[in-house]
Amino acid sequence: MFFAQAAPTASTTLKTTVAQEANVIFTALGWVASAIIVGWATKKLLGWIATKFDQSPIVKATVTAVGKSLQILIPAYTVFWFNHLNPGLIPDTYDKGASIAIDLLLSLAHTTTVFHLVAVPIAWGQKLADETENKLDDVLVPMISTVIKLTVVLVGGVKAISIVDADTSKSILGLLAAGGIGIAFASQDTLKNIFGAVMLIVDQPFTLGDLINTGSHEGRVEALGLRSTTLILVDGQRLAIPNSDLANRPIVNITRREFIRAQNMVHLEVNTPAEKIQEAVGIIREIVSTHEGFDSRQPPLVHVHEFADWAVNIRVMYWYFPAVSAKQLEFQPETPPEHQRPPTKGRHPTRRAGHPAELISPWPSSKLRISANPTVPFAPSTMSPSRSTAGK
Repeated sequence: MFFAQAAPTASTTLKTTVAQEANVIFTALGWVASAIIVGWATKKLLGWIATKFDQSPIVKATVTAVGKSLQILIPAYTVFWFNHLNPGLIPDTYDKGASIAIDLLLSLAHTTTVFHLVAVPIAWGQKLADETENKLDDVLVPMISTVIKLTVVLVGGVKAISIVDADTSKSILGLLAAGGIGIAFASQDTLKNIFGAVMLIVDQPFTLGDLINTGSHEGRVEALGLRSTTLILVDGQRLAIPNSDLANRPIVNITRREFIRAQNMVHLEVNTPAEKIQEAVGIIREIVSTHEGFDSRQPPLVHVHEFADWAVNIRVMYWYFPAVSAKQLEFQPETPPEHQRPPTKGRHPTRRAGHPAELISPWPSSKLRISANPTVPFAPSTMSPSRSTAGK
């Protein structure tokens, strides 16, 4: 009779235990599923809220990063706390493996959180870059972002390996250190180019779109990468210069110049009187002082350069503001060319207040006389320079 009653009691106890464990397991799965749904909903909600902060990129990046982080943090910590509050849920046989799995899940959650939160300082850096005129800052920010994210992934991977096996992680760190030294020796040129890119960004000798001269090439900066800088040459070809080479070269930034210095030579007839020479100097000085960008701090230099055998040479040097080559070239024909200045504003080019002045063509012409007698050699003779007279 006793045995007949004991058997049902043991069976009932087993059923009760199984039911309780099943209840705990299904409860755990329910909590995990709920945590996943809550994390997903939180990400969507914060993502929608972030769209309302388009005018504040830092706040937008922060809200978006928090939403992405909570999507995995909520399920990970739900599993952790449920296991912590129910110590007998997992059999002792699987307790160690379950503990490692939970630690890996938390490590993944932490790494993912840091990975997403990197966007916050990057957004701040991007905002600062947008406020500067140098476009190279726009290249530097994504570069730094990539380096930081790769570092986070590498550290997170090593941490995950150390959770599984601490000895293995030490071996991997040793291999990474040895491999890093080997890679550093094998990729010296690559590292030089990377540091060259950093130096170019920090020193800022140019920015994207600037026209520069490197001594051997002249072109417009199209892009700056980790390995090389791309120039569009004046003939339309693209040239990639290694950053390490470019960083060590003297760079002339043509775009950043404040003015264009132009120099010309005007020639007067060799027998021009002294007062006419001074009059011509005054007229030329007036002409080059009337362009739109004339700056009184840089007055033109007009003076008699030399008394040559065939002409009196007047050297003209002026500074054109702004430093736009096209405008300076448009102005150039209005300055005294090599032979005679064309009329300006309805006036005769060399007449001022009723006083005539004479300019001549710059080059003496030569005439070749050929004798009918074949025994007489060629006899070139120099002709007097052609005269251009104004106001006679």
